[in-house]
Amino acid sequence: MKNSVSVIIPFYQRSMGLLKKALLSVAQQSAFSQIDKVIVVDDGSPIGAREEIEQLNNNQPLLEKIQLIEKPNGGVASARNAGIDAVSAEVKYVALLDPDDVWLPDHLELALEALRSGSDFHFNNFTHIGQTVGAFERAGYITPSEHPPLDNEYNHTYKGDIVRQITTANVIGASSVIYDIKKHKDCRFKTDFQFAGEDYLMWLDITRNTDGISFTNKITTHCGEGINLFSGAAWCSAHLSKRLFDEINYRYFLLQNIAMTESNRRRVVEMLFDNRNAYIGNLQSMLKRLKLSGIVLLLKHFTYNKPFRDTFLKRIK
Repeated sequence: MKNSVSVIIPFYQRSMGLLKKALLSVAQQSAFSQIDKVIVVDDGSPIGAREEIEQLNNNQPLLEKIQLIEKPNGGVASARNAGIDAVSAEVKYVALLDPDDVWLPDHLELALEALRSGSDFHFNNFTHIGQTVGAFERAGYITPSEHPPLDNEYNHTYKGDIVRQITTANVIGASSVIYDIKKHKDCRFKTDFQFAGEDYLMWLDITRNTDGISFTNKITTHCGEGINLFSGAAWCSAHLSKRLFDEINYRYFLLQNIAMTESNRRRVVEMLFDNRNAYIGNLQSMLKRLKLSGIVLLLKHFTYNKPFRDTFLKRIK
């Protein structure tokens, strides 16, 4: 089946060359002929996506599939949503790829095989930069033999507790996800989460109304080559405070809105208070270095945000 998948790449980077590598990994897909469009959403990036795309002038087949959207900076959730909104009505599947990640050549082929076996949400094993062990093995939460095999040695039907998987030990990286957009046409990333949680909430939205979930146990994605501005946050920084603020709001949202087992809930509460303690530790570190922006953020977060205030005061059971 030709032209059955659109690839969405949200782009905001300060390092030249990352997008080019991501795009070349798309061009090297064994299922390249099944790609309708590669939708690159430049989210007000300091390094323009157009500059990098122009360097691919010797790869005409890839250039013909690239659709560039340029928009003011609004965060990764809004960039991915802009890409989803641009997908043709004729396309059945959406594959996500972040601009500092790359796919191995059989990534799309394996995923599409699994999806056509009856699932509508698929993810694969992946590595982070500098690592050779896959995310599945590191987390220890997915044992392939416990999930029914599909029609090759790598694909399986997921039969575990997907809510627990996503909320307590998520190994579903954004660049590993392919889903059926016709089945889930109204699902969008939540734009009020700028630094954390927007992807997990999207997976929960999709999988609460699914006909089947599948995964590829083989590593087909390498993540994080270069600085990832969507999630990178150094200790003793305002950026980390903002990220931890989003993580607190994300986990508070889970407790208020997502049905889960009691043990699952207890673990989410533990993780929520871990975020709280990390926020306090980061603030203390900033104050030791006379970074008063930490106090400004604390007052803003405490005054105007109930989830943060409840967590800070430990009003959650």
